Parts: sequence; structure tokens; C-alpha cells
Amino acid sequence: MQTKSLIRVARPLLTASAVLMATSAMADMMLPSPYISRALDAVLLPIDDAVVAGFALHPDDTGALVLAVQPGGIAEAYGILPGDVVSFVGGVPVSSPIDLDTIVYYWISLGTFDFVFDGYRGMDTFNVASVISAESYAEVIEVTSVESWSSYSYESFSYSEFYAEYSSEMTETYASSETSIEETASSEEFIAEVETAEEQSSTDEMVSEDAMADADGDGVADEADTDGAADEAAIDDGAADAAEAEEVAPAEEEAVAEDAPVEEDAVEEDAPVEEEAPAEEESAGEEAPAEE
Repeated sequence: MQTKSLIRVARPLLTASAVLMATSAMADMMLPSPYISRALDAVLLPIDDAVVAGFALHPDDTGALVLAVQPGGIAEAYGILPGDVVSFVGGVPVSSPIDLDTIVYYWISLGTFDFVFDGYRGMDTFNVASVISAESYAEVIEVTSVESWSSYSYESFSYSEFYAEYSSEMTETYASSETSIEETASSEEFIAEVETAEEQSSTDEMVSEDAMADADGDGVADEADTDGAADEAAIDDGAADAAEAEEVAPAEEEAVAEDAPVEEDAVEEDAPVEEEAPAEEESAGEEAPAEE
């Protein structure tokens, strides 16, 4: 099962005025209908402008907002929390809450039970690996218990009031979603979308791995990069030559320093030889009377 590398673009922290605007938006805008997920045992909201503004989500968030999770259910068991945004399932993008269940159902029908959920948690990203069995997916959720599930708390939003307003609609969509999921998962259009997303995710992963394995950035993996190896060898040789030169230089300086005193000693030893000249003059003086 593929995963998706997500990057959260930095955004400023919410100021008091921004919080008030979000609270006002929550009161003025009509939120979309919630959806009870069979795969996650959670209440999900589709992300539209009202949800982005009302819950102060990042403008680029896509997928489904986790509004509540069943105690002991799949979402809670694997650490998916109320307030999380689930954007991908196994590398396949989630466009709406029912998409999440359809993707999971599709893979379960093919005998795959390992799933990776990627999404956003505030300013961070999350990546959750999970196992969802066919039995777990098919387990019937008691809709009346949804009101007591662990829910997302945000400013003026009241989950109990929200549930009271949408409980009948949640019951109806939960009952009808099973047929819709099965029909969509078997359609050629959906299968083509999943296969395309899988191929793209695989390509992205390979590109990411190649980039990490290309140390000199020439587009060639290090294992097959002969010029990279040659460059490294040249660098190593250059470093070795420099080190050798540093060792030779002090040795030459020491040799020069040792030779210098020898020359001075030679000069000092030769100097007294020049003092013998007066002796020759004296000998010439003694021989002069003999000629007379």
C-alpha cells in the first residue's frame, strides 16, 4: 500500500480577531452533512469553504475532517484524532468522506487489508499505518451511539447540538452508503482513478528515492555515477597530496636550519689560516742580512 509525502506550508498562528471571524463564520454558514465512516468508525465532514472558515483549516486542506471517533474503533485504535484532516488513503486522494470508505472497500475486496492514511494535524502532517479486516469493515455501527463519541471541540462549535440537528440525516446516509460504495468501487471509472493514483504515487516515491541517492545532483544515482566516484577519488588524492606537501615543507626547513651552522663553523675554522701571513714576512726579514 502506497503512502503520500505531504508538506505543510507554514501559515501564521491564529490571532484573536481570526478566531472571532472563524466563530462568526461557524454561526453564519451552513455546514455540510456529516458522514459515518464504516472504515474508520468515525464521523467525517467534507471540506468546503464553510468548513475551512468555520474550523479555521488551512486553505489548501482537502479530504475529510474527522469530527468524532468511536471509542475503541479503528480511528482511535490507530491514533487518528478528532480535528485531523485525512487527505490520502494508500496514496489515493480523498475527495469526500464516502471516497475514503470506497477506497478501503475496493482494496479489501481484492484481499488487501493494510492501509496508510496521510493527512494534516494542525500545522503538522501525519502518516498512519493500519490494518482493517473485512469483518471490521462490515461491522454494523449503532448510529444512536454516535452522539457520545469522542468529538472535536472548537470555539463555539457544539458537537451534541450538531448531532441533534443532523442525526436523522446521518442515519439515512449510513444506511444508503453501503450500496453506493459497492457500485462505485466496481465501476471502471473509479478503478482507473485508483490505478492512476497508484502509478503516480509509485513514480513520486521512486523520484524521491533517486533524489536522495544522487549525492552530486547530476541526475545519476550514486551506484551508477562513475564521474561522481572519480570526483571523490580526485578530492581524496588532492587532500593526500596537500597533506604530504605539508609534511615535506617542515622537513626541508629543518634541513636548511641544520646546514646553516656547518657553513659558519667552516668559516670560523678557515679564518686562523690567514693569520700565518706575518710569519712569512718575518722569515723574509731574517734572510735579508745574508744577502749583504
